Amino acid sequence: MKTSFIVLFAFLIAGCGSLQPKASLTAEQARTVAMQLANVKANALYHCQPFQDGQPVRFVQGHWMWTENRGLGQGDIEAMVELAADGSTNSVKVEFLDNRNLLMFGRRMP
Repeated sequence: MKTSFIVLFAFLIAGCGSLQPKASLTAEQARTVAMQLANVKANALYHCQPFQDGQPVRFVQGHWMWTENRGLGQGDIEAMVELAADGSTNSVKVEFLDNRNLLMFGRRMP
């Protein structure tokens, strides 16, 4: 009898936890979080925070996607942030794109 009660109580607790939906972000909240994450990463890598007023986010296949390019010095800085619907971070990529070493007239520039 006690074992049945304990098992039933355990199922009720487990069921109640799964019934609570995770909070979803609005598009504006997702954009703000994505810009903040991109700036933190850019600051750690390149000592700058270039993303202030970015592109809108897109909700693609159940998650938020945000990308932005900004000019920085002699190149560009690009951010790609992916967030889950509830705002948890899936990935943050920030890269400095430098075009000074691209091919010119078929030869690599020194």
